[in-house]
Formats: sequence, C-alpha cells, structure tokens
Amino acid sequence: MPLILSAQEWEECSQADSSVIEAVAQLDAFEAFQTRKTIFDQGCVRLFQLRDLWLEIEDYQATEEMVIKSEPASWGPISSFFVAGTAKNCHVGLTQEIVEVPGHNYLESIQSGVEWDHFLAKEPMRRVRFGLKPHLFSQLAEASALPLELAPLVTGELTPSFYRQGVTTPEMQLILQQILHCPYQGAIKQMYLEGKVLELAALQFMQLAIGDRPLPNHANFNRDDLERLHQAKAILREEFEHPPSILSLARRVGLNDFKLKQGFRQVFGTTVFGCLHDYRMEIACQLLAEGQLSVQQVARAIGYAHAGYFAKAFKQKFGMNPKAYIGRS
Repeated sequence: MPLILSAQEWEECSQADSSVIEAVAQLDAFEAFQTRKTIFDQGCVRLFQLRDLWLEIEDYQATEEMVIKSEPASWGPISSFFVAGTAKNCHVGLTQEIVEVPGHNYLESIQSGVEWDHFLAKEPMRRVRFGLKPHLFSQLAEASALPLELAPLVTGELTPSFYRQGVTTPEMQLILQQILHCPYQGAIKQMYLEGKVLELAALQFMQLAIGDRPLPNHANFNRDDLERLHQAKAILREEFEHPPSILSLARRVGLNDFKLKQGFRQVFGTTVFGCLHDYRMEIACQLLAEGQLSVQQVARAIGYAHAGYFAKAFKQKFGMNPKAYIGRS
C-alpha cells in the first residue's frame, strides 16, 4: 500500500526530518538550480525564467511509493513532457487516474482544483515542463489554430479547468533532446531555449487543435472498414522490423489493396509507407537516446539493411545525423 499524505503533512514531515538537504544556486540571470533530499524523495530542478515563458527540467525519485494530495489551487496553462519514468495523477472531479509515461505529454489548466500525485518507489523520473506567459497569447491575431481550451486567453479571459494528453511525436522528441542538451551559454542559451520551447509548444498546440476538429466524412468507409484500417496500422507498428507487403497487409485485414491505400491517406493523412516510416523513426529516436546501441545496430533494429540508408532517412526527417543523437536521454 502506498503512503498517503496531504501536501501539508508531507511538508511538515520533511521539515521535521533533520537529514533534509536543500540548496538553491543561481547559475545565470535567468537560470536557477534547486536540489532537495528528504526521507521521502530526492531530486533537482533547473528553472529558467525567460522573456515570454518559464521552463523547468525536473529529475525526481520517491524513496517509497506514496500518494500526495494537494491543497486547492489554480495554475496553468502548463505543458508537461515525460522523458523518463512513470507516475500517476488524478484531478478530483475532472479526470480519472491517469498514467503519465515517456512518449506522452499533457496540457492542463486548473481553476481551484485538487490534485492527487501517485509516485512509484525508486522510479527515476525526468520531465520537461513549461508555461507561456498570458501576454504572449493576447498578441496572437486569432485563436482558431489553438486548442479550444486556450482560445479565451487571446481575449484575456481565464481558461476553464481542463487536462488533455497528447502523443510525443519524433519531431517533439528531437526538440526535447535539444532543450536537455543545449550547447550554449549566456544570452545565446536564453535565445535558443526560448525558440525551442515555442517550437515545442506550437507542435503540441497544433496536435491538440487538430484533435478538436470534426472528424472528416469518410464517405467511402463504413465502421467495419475503419476498424480494419486501424487493425492494419497496428500490424505495421507491431511488425515494423519485417513489415508485410501492401497486398499481404490488405488481405490480412480483409480489404483490397486500393481501399487500404486510399484509407491510409484519408483516415491517417499519410501513405502506408509513410506511417511505417514515421514509426520506425520514432523507435530509432528512443534507441539512439538510450545510448546502448550504435547507429548500425539501431538501423538493423528498425529494419534497415544498410546504416547509410538509415542515416540519410534520419537526417531528412530530423535535420541531424543519428550519430549526434546517441545518448541524449
């Protein structure tokens, strides 16, 4: 059973612990580094106060499984991207318990809400969090390209309480690694991080905004056809190392090859090959970031016979050589 504490109880217990170690270092005019170690947890946070936004890079580990209930509070909008580790979360009256894992992100804004955070024992977590300052939204010409929940910010109103999860795409993964491994210092570092966070926010907002749009009218596809198309996509992802041919895939899901190719374009917005290629690149990013395999080994792991072909495809997709991506977790 996890240890269950209110935020106040957790803070009081931490303050009563004589072994607590806390430190804050101001690394630059816009960057601070905070460390903390208690009987319950340990971790560090790099906090960047930038011109139009704030950015946090948090590393955290609980020493034992525990659930912490927050006091009623308001915050957001905040974007959060899990890079490593697993946690669970629940906003009382708004969501069920949600599992937060690498490969997913969320955007949330809470008005007078209570939150339960469920931390697993000895599970190292890393996440990147940021928030854009309200005046940035008010400078936008219109709100149609934003997620629906953020539209009120354009006219200076409050957002409703909401929580939405998204999938961290390969493009987002790359930006996260660039943020985590920023090669610059001083004013150039400030400019670089501001640009990368805004780029990441744009991709996240666009993904959620697309989800707000009415589903297209797939006039040529009934419910059974749509289920078969999703089954085909799942087969491609499961068998990405040695994928079936289009004709074989069509037969396995009970469609003809023309309808399969037409369905991928209309329902998923890409070709069968494009869907497979994007998933392979996503897996490649994860393997390279872990730093355990060479470029050649990663190429073989995702189904490329020649590392040179893989390197060319990776650079076309992300604008950098795969070798430069190794060990960026």
